[in-house]
Amino acid sequence: MESLNQPDLFRAALWLIALTLFIFLLVIYGLRKIRQGVKEAFNPDGVMESGKSSGGGSRDMAFVFNTFQKTLKEISEKKHELIQMHQEAEERIRQMERYNQCILESMVSGVIAFDCKGDLTSMNLAAAEILGWPRDVDSIGKSFEVVMEGSDQLKEILKKVLEDRRKILREEIPFTLQDGERRWLGVNASPLKGDDGEMIGITLVFTDLTEVKELQRQVELKNRLADLGKMSAGIAHEFRNSLGAILGYARLVERQAVHNDLLKESVEGIMAEVKSFDAMLTDFLNFARPVELNREECRLGDLVKESLDVLSEEIKKSGGKVETLFEDSFPVYADHTLIRQALTNLIKNALEAVGREGKIKIQEKRIAGRMEIWIHDNGCGISKENHKKIFEPFFTTKREGTGLGLAITQKTILSHQGSLTIKSEEGEGTLVIVSLPIHKASA
Repeated sequence: MESLNQPDLFRAALWLIALTLFIFLLVIYGLRKIRQGVKEAFNPDGVMESGKSSGGGSRDMAFVFNTFQKTLKEISEKKHELIQMHQEAEERIRQMERYNQCILESMVSGVIAFDCKGDLTSMNLAAAEILGWPRDVDSIGKSFEVVMEGSDQLKEILKKVLEDRRKILREEIPFTLQDGERRWLGVNASPLKGDDGEMIGITLVFTDLTEVKELQRQVELKNRLADLGKMSAGIAHEFRNSLGAILGYARLVERQAVHNDLLKESVEGIMAEVKSFDAMLTDFLNFARPVELNREECRLGDLVKESLDVLSEEIKKSGGKVETLFEDSFPVYADHTLIRQALTNLIKNALEAVGREGKIKIQEKRIAGRMEIWIHDNGCGISKENHKKIFEPFFTTKREGTGLGLAITQKTILSHQGSLTIKSEEGEGTLVIVSLPIHKASA
């Protein structure tokens, strides 16, 4: 049998009370009539007073029905009051549910709940955004094994909470999104208990630590570079002394080899290698030495134009096409020379990647309080194996190169509280994103 709702139960109870009262009044009326008949039967005069019995009965019947109608009216009024109170209580419950939901949706931390089977029961907006879930995809009812497929470590944490019924706090774990992006999460997982204290599920609260981790990495990199700079300065000085001596002796031999073509060619080779090694030492010192910034207000779009002017001859020789798209930009507070050198290096890398008849598209964008330069090329791309090493010092896939260009470029951008992101797939081209904070005075 289907269960009745609360209004139906109230209505049934009221009618039962009314029916019971009516029967009670009828019983009283009947007893009064019997009592009156007994009195008349034992009247000492033996004569029934004419009209009294019937008149009294009519008044009694009117009293019963008037009382019954009055009672029904009171019961009806009480019924309406009870229904109104019930509706008000339901509205208060709905308001509390909406209020709690607004709190969850306003949180910057992700909040997810699972039942005792490990199936998803609820999640807030921040959870969907951090984990990269589309809001139009219904994940309710899915197992945490499916929902958390981006992290085996997170699945193990949830499994332990379900089995051991204990909290696991302040864990830092990596999570891979569906598009391959990797994020760091600060995780707290705990049992969810009902009013009786029994476990009814688990809650997972987490925050995105990716930016914090990146800042930690930058600080560690700066500390390592500072230590490397102190050590390398002395070594580079000794190397340059030796290179100076080698170059001096080579020039003496060059003067004596005027009529000896073979010796002259060998000397020229020695001098070229010395200059190449000296250039590598210069790059190495620039990489290891702490960056000193001469900041000024400048616009990234203007710096890109200057870089393209510097590379104009190389662009013509390469045969590639360069397309630029600059929006209404906001200035950044940066070292004009260093940022221009960094952009020049990145555009030059794109030119070398596309070769002849390749295309490079350079865009300037404003995103969330930052100005960004997007350099997209349709060149050969970068393999997954090499992508992990591109910022490592001395790593290069070029025949001629020190492997310090991208390392120096990244260091320059990081010293401006910026970021350098490279997205690439082998055979699909490369996207380089330079991001710098907008100057506060103009934001």
